[in-house]
Amino acid sequence: MGEVPVSDHGVLVMELNSGLSFPASEHLSHIIHTQALQASPPRSVVLDCRHVSVLDYSLVGALRDLLRQFRLRKPAVLRVLAAADLQGLRLTDSLEEALQLDSEIPPDG
Repeated sequence: MGEVPVSDHGVLVMELNSGLSFPASEHLSHIIHTQALQASPPRSVVLDCRHVSVLDYSLVGALRDLLRQFRLRKPAVLRVLAAADLQGLRLTDSLEEALQLDSEIPPDG
């Protein structure tokens, strides 16, 4: 896999340049752990896969595990709000999803 170009645009952006197989998935996981999951608060990650031609199932498993770990590290505020069961409160995973929900709600409420 070689060196993975990483940039910071408020999120961790990783440009993947080749086939992704077992050794590469371990390397990718390590970078995401050290630069995103261990950050406080955890940083979002964008995987730029435009130049990836091949990937194997080990990468799928690694991504599944990383996603599970990101979900476990949700900010405490979100966990409290979600558990509060507040009528009318809607939590989304992205700004785009929130804006879509807002456009679907009739003006009278």
